[in-house]
Amino acid sequence: MTVTGFWFAIEDATLQNGCLWAAPGGHITSLRKKFKRAGSTNDDGVIFDIVDPSPLPEPAELVPLEVAAGTMVVLHGLLPHWSDVNRSAQSRHAYSLHRISQSADYPAWNWLQRNSNFALRRLDRSDRSAA
Repeated sequence: MTVTGFWFAIEDATLQNGCLWAAPGGHITSLRKKFKRAGSTNDDGVIFDIVDPSPLPEPAELVPLEVAAGTMVVLHGLLPHWSDVNRSAQSRHAYSLHRISQSADYPAWNWLQRNSNFALRRLDRSDRSAA
């Protein structure tokens, strides 16, 4: 798998404010769907390309990932996960970062694209300027 997600809790994430949920062992399953851009810009929304029609885990099979502010949750690229609805007055701000392998194919239809004025950049030694 070429993707790892890093989810940093800026505020507490609880059952009441819609914490993350994940499927135990889901990281060893197959890729089920790809998120693709519906058009050529981020404003066009996303569509789902079904790769494996196997059903996703039932909600009863998921576990909540309640975490305190300052916690980092690491998500394997195959792990089925999502956030629930915030049913409280408490926000649950978080910052997420996706790491992809340098050898990964990153097509233009991928849902996660940056503006051409703020292009993706490598974070390895070849990107550092000489001292």
